[in-house]
Amino acid sequence: MLRPPYKRYETLYLYAFSGCHPDLRALPDPDFIGCWEEDGLSVLFFHREKDGLPEKISQFYGLKFELSAAVPYEEWGEGRRLTPFRVGPLSLAPVWEEGSYDLRFDPGVVFGSGGHPTTRLMLDSLWELWEKAGPFTQVLDLGCGSGLLTLLAAKLGAMVTAVDRNPLCVALTKKNLEINGLSAEVLEEDVRKVIGRPVDLVLANLYKGLLLELLGLPSFQTSRYYLISGFVISMEAELREAIWGAGFEIEDRKEEEGWVCILLRNPKT
Repeated sequence: MLRPPYKRYETLYLYAFSGCHPDLRALPDPDFIGCWEEDGLSVLFFHREKDGLPEKISQFYGLKFELSAAVPYEEWGEGRRLTPFRVGPLSLAPVWEEGSYDLRFDPGVVFGSGGHPTTRLMLDSLWELWEKAGPFTQVLDLGCGSGLLTLLAAKLGAMVTAVDRNPLCVALTKKNLEINGLSAEVLEEDVRKVIGRPVDLVLANLYKGLLLELLGLPSFQTSRYYLISGFVISMEAELREAIWGAGFEIEDRKEEEGWVCILLRNPKT
């Protein structure tokens, strides 16, 4: 996340270690961006190169150093050549953009910065569904990433529960809510453990395997509407089988650059 004196990201200096330690989430270094934790791996991000860091982390925290790299921010992850954009009548922009916008956000180094087709498809579909079938009182955002879907749903007036297993995503979503004067419940948790809550709409921009697992769970089949994405056209047939097996109806489908977003309605609610 951006902290003074930094106002935007330039080059990311990252250091990966096997293992995790809670102290790495808040290193006392002015150049520290954050710590990504996943599958027993910790990746530390900095604005500047850190000589001697691998040795210090290995010594103090007992973690094995794996690799380091320097990556231009625009080339990181799903691509971060970020500019202001619109969702319906609302304008969204990274925090470093000058001017007045309806929602501002720190895209950080996690997924969901607004540069990937699935994020934009989900945002546009959420706005269109809100216009068609809203307002929605309770919304569940599974795998919130940087929190853009949570921000939009909260801006529209929903009580949102945002969930991500990655602590960096949780911290960034909370920060972006604060930037915009919005509130939501943000949980660091496995999404499987929070499904089944009484919500009107579920947002799930996840990977195919997890979507298939969720669609097969009765506890996932309790809401009125679902927006799902995170998969490409070649994966769609398998997901449609799971969708029909769960008893959902497909109300809409969008596609961009080979990525797909589908709106589901639950006829049982």
